[in-house]
Amino acid sequence: MKKVLISLVLGVLTTSHVAAQESGWMLRARALHMKMQDNGTSGLGWTAENKSLTAMDVSYFLNKNVAVELLWLPAQTHGVTSAGVNQGSFSASPHALVLQYHLTDWVRVQPYLGAGINNTQYSSASFSSGQSVDRSSWGAALQIGANFPIDKNWSVNLDMKRLYSQTDIESGARAHLGTLKLNPTLTGVGVAYRF
Repeated sequence: MKKVLISLVLGVLTTSHVAAQESGWMLRARALHMKMQDNGTSGLGWTAENKSLTAMDVSYFLNKNVAVELLWLPAQTHGVTSAGVNQGSFSASPHALVLQYHLTDWVRVQPYLGAGINNTQYSSASFSSGQSVDRSSWGAALQIGANFPIDKNWSVNLDMKRLYSQTDIESGARAHLGTLKLNPTLTGVGVAYRF
């Protein structure tokens, strides 16, 4: 009876392991640096601050080489300056859905390229002159990166994304004052786990 139970447990564990290997899911945790496009704002000369943060994303491999990645960043508060003078702040939460192509035949490094769409949600605008921002922005998302396998499940990950995102600055009377072209570049390093 004991041998039968041990065999059943081993069988379940083996089956679960195989299923996990074949599931195609990959989870990544990264330390990110978010650098905003440094060209100020058309009309106002505003520039949003850069941020460092941690983030997670999930990918699903449709086959050996093609995967879909979803990135969902928590809202970050960005200060805004003009000629070094503080003008207030706003919050931004970028999300991106990217289709990737992975080169998986190499042993030590597995690079990938990606392209897709991003949506950034804006909120909590607090400016010294009472201006407001758009609620959301849609744009393209471009990506380049590489996984460096440690074993069958774990790898070290380097990743860079460019999200095309901007928001209009409006007065209290809803008059258009300028456009804050953010277009953040997200540079990250972290670890990935393939289920």
